[in-house]
Amino acid sequence: MMRKQVMIAAALVLAPLGAEAADLVVWWDEGYYAEEGDAIAEVIAAFEHKTGKQVELATFDQEDLPGEIAAAIEAGSPPDLAFGYNLPEYVAPWAFRDRLVDLTDAVGPFANLFDPDVLDQVVLRDGASGEKALYGLPIGRSTNHLHVWKGLLESAGFTLADIPKAWQPFWSFWCEEVQPAVRRATGREDIWGVGLPMSPAVDTWVQFLQFVAAYDADYVTRAGELVIDRPQIRSGLIQAMDSYTGIYRSGCAPPDAVTWDNYGNNAAFLAQQVMLAANETLSIPNELKSARPGDYYENVATLKWPLSFRGEIFPIAGNTHPAVVFKDGSNVGTAKDFVRFLVAEGWLAHYLNFSAERLLPPMPALLAQPFWLDPSDPHRMASVMQADARPLLHRYATASGDWRHDRVFTEHVWGKAIHRIATEGISPEQAVDEAIARIKQILAE
Repeated sequence: MMRKQVMIAAALVLAPLGAEAADLVVWWDEGYYAEEGDAIAEVIAAFEHKTGKQVELATFDQEDLPGEIAAAIEAGSPPDLAFGYNLPEYVAPWAFRDRLVDLTDAVGPFANLFDPDVLDQVVLRDGASGEKALYGLPIGRSTNHLHVWKGLLESAGFTLADIPKAWQPFWSFWCEEVQPAVRRATGREDIWGVGLPMSPAVDTWVQFLQFVAAYDADYVTRAGELVIDRPQIRSGLIQAMDSYTGIYRSGCAPPDAVTWDNYGNNAAFLAQQVMLAANETLSIPNELKSARPGDYYENVATLKWPLSFRGEIFPIAGNTHPAVVFKDGSNVGTAKDFVRFLVAEGWLAHYLNFSAERLLPPMPALLAQPFWLDPSDPHRMASVMQADARPLLHRYATASGDWRHDRVFTEHVWGKAIHRIATEGISPEQAVDEAIARIKQILAE
């Protein structure tokens, strides 16, 4: 998507030709919703009004932003500050290569306001010094959700109370009971039980990691130890891969799930092509909120995840989504002032409250506000309760201090393995062994 650049002044108009260079250059996700763009524009206008400084804001499609930043870094002209939903897996490599500014002095005085697990995800190692430091301001956090069409479920003869709580029965319910029943009831053969992506997209990685957690197969421990060679870990990864791809192989996911981008599962669910969808943010129900409020409040439910394969509560996949400041930016001091402005003066809360609630606040005190605990909003309330009750799945790069784990993400190692099973018919065992071999190679480079 073509970059959209906006100069945010008091009247939110383009600066005239010949105007002085901006005092701060910010690159930001364009977002899925107009509210996201409006919210950051309001924040920047407030910063300009308070400081008298001029800010240049450029917005990008979230898929394009990491590549745009990488190119700008290589050209020696990065923005001063950037935020994007897809940036978390790029931040550790940038920190290691000494591209980022340590924000300890800007964020540190407010560190106690943040969820410790969220803040830990941006405490990263600088390869030049070998030391860890705070290389990002957590703008928001995500937590993985399950959404279901209640009306379609009821047309199949079931209610929410009928959904099993155990892992294997949960998935079998949608594939073996609900899917055939809803097709008989509606006369539609184009409805599938589960909307899990089978492409090399980011969403595939997120959802597979959720299955890995459910099978207790994390190959990096919370203490940072690499345990990928342990037989029980390999066995758990194969079980997770077999369970995940088995949904597609059994005909329980749409055939085009192998081609989905990161919006594919959203689109399939909103079109009532799938009964159940998993997604790392509330972007699915939030798209219904204004366009189809009846569906938002009455026809779609956000569910609790089932218990793990062993019958236990397990960590939920999610991410810290930080803003970062680049060392080679032209206005590092002003960028750090903007970071302080976001945290110290409440504008981070404003952004989250008015950007369509796609991300949850990274601060417990904000989650406890009436806006987020409003019982009349079933999806937001369910998301907050899940984030409060379930631990956040740890990030391998952060836990180990080895940024190369994020290369596993950027190379889509696990997504490619899943895609090969779905399209080429290789076995889960072969796919896992090939993925393990590639991961070892990446970690050795």
